[in-house]
Amino acid sequence: MSTQSPDTPDEAAPTDAGSDATAPTSNRTTVETPIRTHPTLRPTAIWLGFVTVLGVGLITAIQSAPGLLGGAGAATVAMRAVALLTGLGVVRFLVRLYVLRQTEYVVDEDTITRQYELFFRTWQRTVPLSKVRSHELRQSRVQKLLGYGTISMNQGLGAIELENVSGPHSLYDAVSTLVER
Repeated sequence: MSTQSPDTPDEAAPTDAGSDATAPTSNRTTVETPIRTHPTLRPTAIWLGFVTVLGVGLITAIQSAPGLLGGAGAATVAMRAVALLTGLGVVRFLVRLYVLRQTEYVVDEDTITRQYELFFRTWQRTVPLSKVRSHELRQSRVQKLLGYGTISMNQGLGAIELENVSGPHSLYDAVSTLVER
């Protein structure tokens, strides 16, 4: 009878002719559940910074050369319009940052849940793993550079998206393993 060390893979292990030790073993990986994660704030913070810098830059440019718009009156109107649009953009991204900060994704043995609280109101979307028919990982070039992505499940069939998750490949692999059980 031969012995096998723990470092030797099953395929390379010597076996007796009559033993069934060469039967294929399961390559299933185990997943520690529940998996709790939050979306990254980086993309929204980048957009917030971009909108702020662009708005301040435009206001400064208009203020330094009011003659380009036909006079001081037109420049004042243009500056107020840019300030209003910049303010709305900043508020929009600040609210989005707050919502993302409150958002939690939970993947356990039976369900995938996306939940958040906003002004004492809770929003929750849960999909049973048995109902997940498709799942995909999407990453743009920028997302890939910054190390985050979006995992979508059941597009068109009660979809749920785990947006802007850090380390999306490991979460996608865990979801795939749980869905295939």
